[in-house]
Amino acid sequence: MGAFVIALIIPVYKNEMNIPHLLEAISNLEKTLLPGQLETVFVVDGSPDRSYELLRDALPKVHWPSRLVLLSRNFGSFPAIRAGLEVVESQYYAVMAADLQEPPELVAQMARELMNGDCDVVVATRESRQDPFFSKL
Repeated sequence: MGAFVIALIIPVYKNEMNIPHLLEAISNLEKTLLPGQLETVFVVDGSPDRSYELLRDALPKVHWPSRLVLLSRNFGSFPAIRAGLEVVESQYYAVMAADLQEPPELVAQMARELMNGDCDVVVATRESRQDPFFSKL
């Protein structure tokens, strides 16, 4: 087996305002891993905003390998994840929402568990969620 690399697949839909925060969070995550352990695949799911353009312009400047996939229309997050899986070259992957619903630090914790060699799959579950009232409704 080669070097341990985890691919982070991120479906993107209407996340224009969050792209700078997302890239900063991934940059911080990348710093907690060994060099070369992280690659990202952003799948823009037919987003009508400027998410694609912002990522297209920003990704050449990041310090980790990244890919940008643009879907022709909005297919939904699961098809977007599948599209990301089709271009991933890594043996391991994680999926993260572009709006940072899940803390990126979890990816580092999950990667450490995988590198331990005691398991082949790590799954995280959410215990609670703090959504605004109208989102819950």
